[in-house]
Amino acid sequence: MPDGHKPGEESLGQTLESYDAGLINRRTFLKRLGLLGVGLAVANAVSLSPLGAVKAFAAIGGPEERAWALAKEEAAKATKKTLTLLIPTGSIGNMTPYVDKWKNELGITLEFIEEPDEVVHTKGMQEAVAKTGRYDVMMPTAMSYPDWLDSGLIYDLTDWVDKYQPDLFHPEWGVVFPASHHAQLYNGRVVGLLCDGDQITLLARRDFLENPDKAKAFADQYGYPLDIPKTWKEYYNLAKFAHDPKNNFYGSLEYRSRYYCKWMFMQRLASKGSLWFDENLNPTFNSPKGLEVLEDMLAVNEFLHPDAYSFTWSSNYNAYGRGEGLLNIVWPSGFKYSMAPSTGPATTGKIKATVMPADTLADGTNLYAGMFCWGYGFAISKYSANPLLSYAYAQWMTSPTISADAIPYLGGYSDPYRVNHMLEPTERLVSTYTKEYLGTLYNNIVNTVPDFCLPGGFEYQDALDKEIHACLTGDKKPKEALDDAARVFERITRRQGKDKVRSAWFALTENLAEPIKKATGRANWKL
Repeated sequence: MPDGHKPGEESLGQTLESYDAGLINRRTFLKRLGLLGVGLAVANAVSLSPLGAVKAFAAIGGPEERAWALAKEEAAKATKKTLTLLIPTGSIGNMTPYVDKWKNELGITLEFIEEPDEVVHTKGMQEAVAKTGRYDVMMPTAMSYPDWLDSGLIYDLTDWVDKYQPDLFHPEWGVVFPASHHAQLYNGRVVGLLCDGDQITLLARRDFLENPDKAKAFADQYGYPLDIPKTWKEYYNLAKFAHDPKNNFYGSLEYRSRYYCKWMFMQRLASKGSLWFDENLNPTFNSPKGLEVLEDMLAVNEFLHPDAYSFTWSSNYNAYGRGEGLLNIVWPSGFKYSMAPSTGPATTGKIKATVMPADTLADGTNLYAGMFCWGYGFAISKYSANPLLSYAYAQWMTSPTISADAIPYLGGYSDPYRVNHMLEPTERLVSTYTKEYLGTLYNNIVNTVPDFCLPGGFEYQDALDKEIHACLTGDKKPKEALDDAARVFERITRRQGKDKVRSAWFALTENLAEPIKKATGRANWKL
């Protein structure tokens, strides 16, 4: 039916309200938005958003449109027509779909320099000394921000955030708390824009859990129904029950490899009600709770995939997708890969997920404490020739709509991190992750604890990882490994400056879910 609307006859607000009220169809709505100057990508997203047109445009047309307006302004006066991005290997697929738009509409070429994820931090520290201006936008983990900011490498983004309003903390489409603070702030200042919701969740094979013969055998053996585990004890039981190495099917694919095993330890330690330091910055893991964690991890080693000691994230995802085990502890991208036929041929449509298991505290309550670990974001180099254009790119890519479009691409590993990604997802997000899993991500992320997002963070995490790995491979006894890690931590703290690190630790741990604050004693700390 032809649209009798005449340009200027109805305002943007009236058009949005008419669509929400069902007075115009989608085709007419898109046509009118086009006449009103709204881009097709924004119009499409608004028309399909479960938020409704008025609310969706406020979310989408806000951060994204403000960023695009800034990008146009800065691109027009830029003498250097290239933005160079330092990114971790494997992440590029979430960014390449937008290269043509930046080139065709702004005249800006996006150049990507890929480095292994463990090398990105080092490259940044080298640039802090060399000051070459080689990078404009840098994509580190949140652990890099303290050292990068203190070294003068990156901008404090707080003033730009206040001015251009990326809506980082909006209750309906902002970054979910506490990741909003752990993964973007350093000492209360915004230093990066999160683009990757790296929390870990637990996956299981739905077809195994729903097998009636296995369900009966499990219930007969353990006295409770076969299902995804709610506690670490249930996790152990299920891994043991499912372990069938003769048929290339293993109880769990949990990491034991260097660089990854610390997170497996930290995850379990947090669920026992312990953080990494106390209020005086003394290490807390060389304790009875830490020893319990290592003993639990050693006990489950018997039921792990044989490649657990060499897994990278990609080899882990591939092995699970081939159907080589029941349980897996992964980032959300692992679920995405397991659900895609090309990367999860044996697991597509067969995955059931849950929040990370709880541990039972002394008072009998279960503490659920997830781990937000890694979590890439965009930082802006102080040596960039186009710092505001670089910031505009970061805000645009992480805006509620562009991020919702970018995340589902299989060629990258960015994961959901905004409230709308999980609670009001687009059709593409649902088709990639499922509504059920997106709900699991939200329920898990609200109880996450942070990585070592502190001065010297990479030194701390490497020291812990080295010793945990030594224990899990049999090179050291649990107490020896934890005591050795604690001694290295104390040396790092002295070198970094105890007062500086302690202040950052207080700021970081101020933002935790209340049950975790209570269980860890953080609620009673005094600076």
